Amino acid sequence: MRTEIMLKIKQQPYNSVWISADSQAELGSAFLRFQEFYESPNPDFKDKIFTVGQVRAWYSIKYGGDTYHHDWTGFNFPSKVLIPFKRGFFDPLTTQEQELLEFFKYRHDDFYIIGAQDKAVLRHELAHALYLYSSKYNSEVNKLCRKFSKQLEKTKKYIFEKGYSSDVLNDELQAYITDNEDEFIINNTPSTVIKEFNNLYERHK
Repeated sequence: MRTEIMLKIKQQPYNSVWISADSQAELGSAFLRFQEFYESPNPDFKDKIFTVGQVRAWYSIKYGGDTYHHDWTGFNFPSKVLIPFKRGFFDPLTTQEQELLEFFKYRHDDFYIIGAQDKAVLRHELAHALYLYSSKYNSEVNKLCRKFSKQLEKTKKYIFEKGYSSDVLNDELQAYITDNEDEFIINNTPSTVIKEFNNLYERHK
């Protein structure tokens, strides 16, 4: 039976921590319920108690296969999401969930948790940490989203189609736009809008 720790942790900017794993599948297994509890588009999971099997069954029906761990390469959530897991509401925990919680059993402050296997994905997830950490950046991002609401229609539709809920729309917009990696966003978001978001990010990072 495997007993060694599969997850690794490093401190990051914006009061965040970066967790990686031996494989993408293990990372996805560790983060699946934390992430879905935090921002699932499915109301049966967001802020609810559920099993891993329930998520996998729903995901397989909606997206044509149990491919969650491969479709999602990065994860992020604020530390408050840990509370119901620490209190035992999600028992039994998976091995990976137990390992993740072990990192934070003595922490009760507010911080941000990121899951990623490489630095390109980490860059995207750090934008989420900045959005939560800096109230000024958060406010200015929201202003840009309102200012460019019409110009961002295609981008917003794309974000929703990827499986995000409306609660995190502005956060996802700023992260996807400023990581400069997504071809759809590069080709369907006006360059002037991308430039303003990137300038804002550079001023605050």
